[in-house]
Amino acid sequence: MKIFVKLNIILMTLALGIAPAKAEVMEVWSHSLENGDYSKNVKQYERLRPVVESLGAYVEYYMEDIDGAAISHFVVKFDDMRSWGAYRDRLSMHPTFLKWNKRYRAKANQLQLDTALMSNIYEPSAKADLYRGADTFYITQWKAMPGKAAAMRAAMIEGAKIAENNGIFAQAYANGYSDMFMAVWAFDSYTGAATQLEYIENSKEFQRFFKNTADQKIGVFVDQSWMLKTQPYEGE
Repeated sequence: MKIFVKLNIILMTLALGIAPAKAEVMEVWSHSLENGDYSKNVKQYERLRPVVESLGAYVEYYMEDIDGAAISHFVVKFDDMRSWGAYRDRLSMHPTFLKWNKRYRAKANQLQLDTALMSNIYEPSAKADLYRGADTFYITQWKAMPGKAAAMRAAMIEGAKIAENNGIFAQAYANGYSDMFMAVWAFDSYTGAATQLEYIENSKEFQRFFKNTADQKIGVFVDQSWMLKTQPYEGE
């Protein structure tokens, strides 16, 4: 997967009208593995976690493995955009973060692949710990065609609803700055995912939705990925 949303900077605002002001918001910092060892990435993230948590963030770690090229994701989540803004204002002046920057930023930059800022457009009341209890995720990315961002947003919301109707815990995200969208399907395990995916693939409702969306030519498929949440793990 080409790591969520391809951006050069993470400090940005979502385009007006694309995402609600009150919804789960997440920053995603994506890195290649340090010497191929995911535990080393986790060690680095653990240096950052106390700082961002002290500023009101909820932190999750994910590992993605596509064709053997593993990628790690440090995900910093908030209940809404205002909470994210307050966090960002304070982070740049936090003494522990400044100390981390001075000591580890060069190494982090070498490993960093992408950053992203995404807002939940499906469930405006969602909170930062939305995925408590889930650890397996199927994610697809979509790019709206020029002038089709509003239609793509509506389709992403409709797709999440249809997945939910077919027993899948689904959400949809947007980055209005780049007209990128992300569909997230969450499962308790790969075994559970296999059963539910087979079910939805045979769903007439989903098949009609997929065909109609493709016929409208409002967006293009970018990538797909499977991810495992490694922290916090709150399942059985």
